Amino acid sequence: MKIANLIHLYRVRLRARLVGELFALAGVAVGVALLFSSQVAQESLSGSVRALQQGIAGKARYELVARGPQGFTEAVTKQVRHAAAVAQAAPVLETSANVQGPSGQRPVDLIGADSRIIALGGSLLRHVSAAQLEGAAALALPAPIANATGISLYGTFTLQVAGRNFEGFLGKRLDSSDVGDLTDSPIAIAPLFYVRQLTGFAGRASRLLVEPQPGRDREAHRELERLAAGRFDVRDADFEAGLVDQAALATNESTELFSGICALVGFLFAFNAIRMTLSHRRRLIDDLRLDGYSPRALIQILLLDALILGVLSSILGLALGEALSNRLFGASADYLSLAFPIGSQRVIGWQSIPIAVVGGLLVTFLSVLAPFRELYGGRLGMSLPSRIGGRGNRGSWMVASGVALTVISTLMVLVDPAVAVIATGILTVALLLLLPSLIRLSLLALAWLGRDVKKPALLLALIELRSTVTRSRSVAVAATGAIAVFSTVAIEGARTNLQAGLNQTTHGLTDVAGVWVTPRGSGSLGAVTPLHPIDLAPLERLPGVRAVRVYRSGLLDWGERRLWVIAPPRQATDPIPAGELLEGNLAQARRLLRGSGWVVLSRTVAEEHHLHLGQSFTLPSPTPRSFRLAALSTNIDWPPGAIVMNAEDYARAWSTDEPSAYNVILDRGASAARVSREVRGALSGQSGLVVQTARQRERRLLVVVSQAVSRVAQIALLVVIAAVLSMCVAMSDLLWQRRARLAAMKVDGLRESVLWRALLAESALLLGCGATIGALFGLYAQPLLGYALANVTGFPVVFYLRVALALELTALVGAVAVAILAIPGRIAARVSPRLSLGE
Repeated sequence: MKIANLIHLYRVRLRARLVGELFALAGVAVGVALLFSSQVAQESLSGSVRALQQGIAGKARYELVARGPQGFTEAVTKQVRHAAAVAQAAPVLETSANVQGPSGQRPVDLIGADSRIIALGGSLLRHVSAAQLEGAAALALPAPIANATGISLYGTFTLQVAGRNFEGFLGKRLDSSDVGDLTDSPIAIAPLFYVRQLTGFAGRASRLLVEPQPGRDREAHRELERLAAGRFDVRDADFEAGLVDQAALATNESTELFSGICALVGFLFAFNAIRMTLSHRRRLIDDLRLDGYSPRALIQILLLDALILGVLSSILGLALGEALSNRLFGASADYLSLAFPIGSQRVIGWQSIPIAVVGGLLVTFLSVLAPFRELYGGRLGMSLPSRIGGRGNRGSWMVASGVALTVISTLMVLVDPAVAVIATGILTVALLLLLPSLIRLSLLALAWLGRDVKKPALLLALIELRSTVTRSRSVAVAATGAIAVFSTVAIEGARTNLQAGLNQTTHGLTDVAGVWVTPRGSGSLGAVTPLHPIDLAPLERLPGVRAVRVYRSGLLDWGERRLWVIAPPRQATDPIPAGELLEGNLAQARRLLRGSGWVVLSRTVAEEHHLHLGQSFTLPSPTPRSFRLAALSTNIDWPPGAIVMNAEDYARAWSTDEPSAYNVILDRGASAARVSREVRGALSGQSGLVVQTARQRERRLLVVVSQAVSRVAQIALLVVIAAVLSMCVAMSDLLWQRRARLAAMKVDGLRESVLWRALLAESALLLGCGATIGALFGLYAQPLLGYALANVTGFPVVFYLRVALALELTALVGAVAVAILAIPGRIAARVSPRLSLGE
C-alpha cells in the first residue's frame, strides 16, 4: 500500500479508538520512563566519581595508594619518579573536611596537590596555575559549595579537619566554565604543603599518580609493584570508580530489581490497554479483507500502528524518565559519601536511551501484532473476549499453567536469588493466567453471599459482571488493578522488611555508647576519619560519666571492595549488632573479639576470599597482620561489606593511636541528653567536634542509610498512581462503550440513579476483586523478594508478612478508583434512551 493510504487509514481508525490508544500510549511511556530513569540513576553514582578521578589524574595510567590515612613519605615519591619507565609522578594527599561559612556548612573531600600534577593535564586543575599550588595557603571551592555556605571570593571561613578548626581562605571559585560538570563534586583543592600542615602528615601523600613512558605501561607497573613491596596498593588510575560501582552494587541491584518489576508492570499496563483495542483492529481487518485487501497490506497496517504508537510512547517515556531521574531517582547518595566524593551531576550512558526505546518498541510490536497469526488462520471473526475468558479445556489449561508457573517462580528464587526479576515476571504471568478463574469464583461467591440482597443496583452490577458481553473486558480492567496491587504489595513489603533490618543494625551500631564524640564532615557518619587526640580527663570527671573509651574505624581496600572496618572498644558489651550474625555462635564471637587477633567478616567478603570459620588469614592493612575468623555477618549497613575487630587490634594493624570517635559510657540512670550537654560544654573550644546522644546519632544515620532504599518506596508509589489512573481510563472507556446497553435499560424502565449506583457497584466489585487477588499474590511474593534482597545485597532483612500493608493498598486503590469513576459513571448513566432506539 502507498504511505499516504496507510496514513489515511490510520487517521480514520484513530478517531474511532482515541481513548484506548491514549491509554496504551501512557502504559508504554511509564515502562520506558522507569527503564530510562533507573539506568541514569545508576550511571550517575559511579559516573560522578569517575569524572572526578579523571579530572584529577589526567594522563596518569596508574596510581600508588597508601592503605591508611598516614600515607607514605616523600622518599617513596622520589623512588617512583626516578624509575626508568615512569614519565611523570604527582603526589596527592586527600582527607575528609568540613567547610563552614556564614550561611551553612558542607562536607568536602580535601585534595592537596603541588605543581607536579599540572603536567598530567587533568581537567580539574586546568585553570589552576603552578604558582597557586606552590604559593599561599588558600583553597579552591566549587561555586555551588561556596554559594551554599556563603563564602565569598578572597573571604575567610572555618575549615574543620580531624576535629580541629582552622581559618580557611577562598582563593578561587571553580565555575562550570572552569571544570564543567565537576563543579557539582564535593571537593576542595589546596596546595599540598598546606594540607600536610592541616593533617599533621608532614612530607606524606595518600596516593601517587603515575604516567608511564610511552609504550612502557607494563614495565612501569612492574616497577611500581617492586617499589610497593606489599606495603602499598598498585592499581589503575580509574580504579576508584570501580570501587564505587561495587559499593553501589547492592543499591543498584535492588533498584534495578524493583525498576525491572515496575517496568514490567508498566509494559503490562500497555499490553493490557493495547489488547483492549484489538477488537477494533480485528473488526477493521475483517472489513478490509472483505474489501479485498491482501494479508501483506493488513500487516503493513498493523506495523504502522505499532510504529507510530511505539515511537510516540518512547518519546513521551524518555521525557517522563528525564523528569523522574531528576526528581524521583535523584535522591542523595550520602550513604556512600563516607568513602567516596559522590557528586550530584547526572551521567547519561550511551546505552540508556536505546535500551529504554527498544523495550518500548518491543512491547508495542508484540501487542499490536497479536492478530498476525490470525491473518492466515481464518479466525478473524473470533473476538478477544472468547479467548481471555474462555471456559472448558482452555480455562483448565490456564489454571494448571498458572499453578505450575507459581511453583517454578518460587523454585527459581530459592535456587538463584539473582533471577528475582525474571521469577517475578513469571509469577505475574501466573497471576494473569489464574485471574479469570479467580474473578469468576469471586463473583460467584459474591452472588451467593448477596442472594438475599434486594438492592436493584447491586443485583444489576452482578448480572453485568457475569454477562458474556462484558466479562473478558472486565477481566482486562481487573488485571490492571491486580498487577498494580501485586507489584506494590510485593515491592513495598520487601522494602519495609529491608528497612527494618537496616534500622535494627543502625540501632546496634550506635548503642555501644550513650554519647558519641566525632569529627565534623562526611567521615563522621561511619566514624572513619581519624581525629587528633584530646585530653579525656575533663570528660571522665563529669557527673553521670562512667568511662570514656576510644572507638576506632576506617576503610580498607581489599580486592575489588572498599570495606568498612568497625573497631569498638574491647570492653564494648555488644561489639556485633544484634541480628547481624549469619554463621557462628554470637556469645563465642563476642568473647573472641574481646581477646586478640580475631575478626568478624561479612559473608560476601569471606566467600570471595574462600575463608571459613576459625581459619587464619593475613589482612592487607597498612601493617599486614594475621587474624582468625570468629564469625560471618551481613554487610552491616555498608554495601561492600564490613570487618569487625576491637580497637586495640585496629591500632596495631593500622600503626596508629589516633581515635576515630570517643564513646562516653554513662552511669546507670544517667540522662544521655544532660551528659551530652555537659560534654559539649567541656569541649567548648573544640567546635570541630560533634557531640550526640546515641539516639541522635541513630536518627542521623537512619536518614542516611534509608537513602539506600528510598528509591524503592518512590517506585512503588509511582506504580500505584499509574495503576489507579490506568484503571480509571480503562473502566471509563468500558463504560463509554456500553452506552447503547445502558440506553436499552432505560427503555426497559430503569432509572438513571439506579444505573449510576449499579455502575459504581460494578466498578467497586470488579476493582476490589482484582486488587484483592493481586494483594494475595503480593503477600506470597514478599518473602521471595525479601530472600532475594538478603542474598543479592547482603543487607539484613527482617522477614515479616505485611498483611496490613496489603489491606491498606487494596482499600486505597479501590476507593480512589471508584471515587474517580463516579464522574464518568454519572455521564454514562445520563445517556439518552434514543441511542438505543436509534441503533
